[in-house]
Amino acid sequence: MVIAKAEWFKRKNGGFFSHKMPWQGIVYLIITVSVLLTGILISQDLIPNLIVIAAFLFLFTDAMNASLKSMDEREKQHYSIVMTNTAWGMIITMIIISIVLSNFNGIKANLSVLFIITAIVGGVISLVTRHKLERES
Repeated sequence: MVIAKAEWFKRKNGGFFSHKMPWQGIVYLIITVSVLLTGILISQDLIPNLIVIAAFLFLFTDAMNASLKSMDEREKQHYSIVMTNTAWGMIITMIIISIVLSNFNGIKANLSVLFIITAIVGGVISLVTRHKLERES
């Protein structure tokens, strides 16, 4: 942890969709996302874009590290299961969508569709797995 502190990302559980994060964690995540969006909107040059991406990845990794340190053993186990299921679901989705797209127009023309569908499927798998794990415990 360089900037973020584990207390900023400690979740106060009040149900599945009501994870309440302290205001410091919310501000940190807003700044992290705004760095990326600002970099996308401001410049089309390679070097400034690389600097912005590096800054975003640094802040995001720092936040993830702090978030993981704030979890107890059960939360870490649930996180591990959710990430594994999400990764496998996204890999399978990418393979299936790539095969379908390559049979129609070629994969280069529809690469953005591949990424969007994969992200949506990953998000759905993550939510469903997390919901199932929360109901079981």
